Amino acid sequence: MALKIVQTYTQLAAAAGTATTTSGIALKTGYIRVSTASTAAYLEIGNDPVATVNSFHMPTQSTEILKERIARQKIAGITTGTTTVISFFENAGNPFLVNDYVAIEGATTAGINTTHTKVLSSNASQIVINFNSTSLTNVSVGSTAIVARSVKISAVGTVATAPISIAEVQISSQA
Repeated sequence: MALKIVQTYTQLAAAAGTATTTSGIALKTGYIRVSTASTAAYLEIGNDPVATVNSFHMPTQSTEILKERIARQKIAGITTGTTTVISFFENAGNPFLVNDYVAIEGATTAGINTTHTKVLSSNASQIVINFNSTSLTNVSVGSTAIVARSVKISAVGTVATAPISIAEVQISSQA
């Protein structure tokens, strides 16, 4: 098995007894590689996770690849307001579920790109997200704007601060 690093994140310093959480991670492959150094840790991954001693245990100096459901779609249009409506191209499909969190990336209007915003409603051709975009004008999605499912990782060290390295990877088998 070979791994290709798709994107890396700032190392998470998980304090002992207190959960520390990343900012939103816009998923590209859904395979998240996490590793610990000199201290074991407990991990949770989700929309707004809070790690506890009952969470997934990562032993000292270990590495795991965790799989998350990915959802990505090209944006056809954005309607601003107290909530923001993201429309998809005809017959493109909608992979997002209500209560997913998403990030808008690649839109050209300053302020419209988001990092971790809740999906309030969803139908075949659009989603409504909990993002107040009322003050934004002339929103343009261009040809590169996408919306991607976003998750956070929460960790707590077992006996001391645990440095957690995080990268999203692509997995391929060697021939």
